[in-house]
Amino acid sequence: MKKSIKYIGNYKIIDIIGKGGMARVYTAVQMPLNRVVVVKEMNRSIGGNRRQRFKQEAMLSATLNHKNIVPIYDYFNIGASNYLVMEYVDGLNLAEIIEMGAPLHPVITALIGYEICQALDYAHSNGIIHRDIKPTNILISNQGEVKISDFGVAKSESSPDLTAPGVVIGTPFYMSPEQAAGKKVTYQSDIYSLGIVMYEMVTGKKPFVGGNTQQITVKVSSGKYRSPLWLDPHHSLRLSKIINRAMKKRLRRRYKSISKMAKDLEKFLGWKRLAQSQKILRQFISSLESTRQQTTLVKKPRKKKRRAKKENVWLYIILIIILIILILYLIKIFLFPIL
Repeated sequence: MKKSIKYIGNYKIIDIIGKGGMARVYTAVQMPLNRVVVVKEMNRSIGGNRRQRFKQEAMLSATLNHKNIVPIYDYFNIGASNYLVMEYVDGLNLAEIIEMGAPLHPVITALIGYEICQALDYAHSNGIIHRDIKPTNILISNQGEVKISDFGVAKSESSPDLTAPGVVIGTPFYMSPEQAAGKKVTYQSDIYSLGIVMYEMVTGKKPFVGGNTQQITVKVSSGKYRSPLWLDPHHSLRLSKIINRAMKKRLRRRYKSISKMAKDLEKFLGWKRLAQSQKILRQFISSLESTRQQTTLVKKPRKKKRRAKKENVWLYIILIIILIILILYLIKIFLFPIL
């Protein structure tokens, strides 16, 4: 029996690529243009401010036109369901890259960080605070393009805040101290979150961890963490200084603007690397994919080796037991011949 083909308006659904409490995300083909896109469907059970935020995401994203921001193509309703259509980025999100390759080389970390700075600088200049910068919201295409997505909890300076005072919005691991405390979020909050993301890229570890959300937010609020210099295998002092400044608890000591952070990353990288940024990142993504394929191919031989090691251990144990019995027997013969 043939599998039924699902359509949402003019969009032919290919596959589901994400599912959460607020929305489902699909890859689809926009039939009139034969273009692959991403369709985000808000769960029908969601109401109130969250539904307003979903619409706000579409409205805010539609105002942004930048090479480092995933563009929005469409927003529509069908009955009680709301849909958001955006560009499909063929590549990996940063969380997958960190899982596969972290700790990343300081140059790769700085190149990705610089591109995110460009996106945030544009958003901030248009009065928009993202409020949820994290690896899963950062996409790197197979061509080496870096783009940020998901403005679901973003806030415009000119729009009313849909969050009640004291309510924490964002992802605990990547929050700024003021965000974790439920205080006013500013452009500098995005800078702090980017600092955490770069920390994780260059070290392979999160600066703040805990058993639950409360434990994590307490640590974030304290602003105390181990410097990335000691965890970065390349011990890049210059990059560590940039990350540490982005992650200063006190706002007056943190970067005042994302453009100032971008300038420091620019100095660290140099114009030659920046000019070849897309090429370097494209080669990096390609090498990651090759490594993943090789790892998949050698999984079975590794299992055989492990079994062989277990068999060897048992063989050694048996030989030791035999040797002990032999020694005891010899002791009995020579020391106690009468017995």
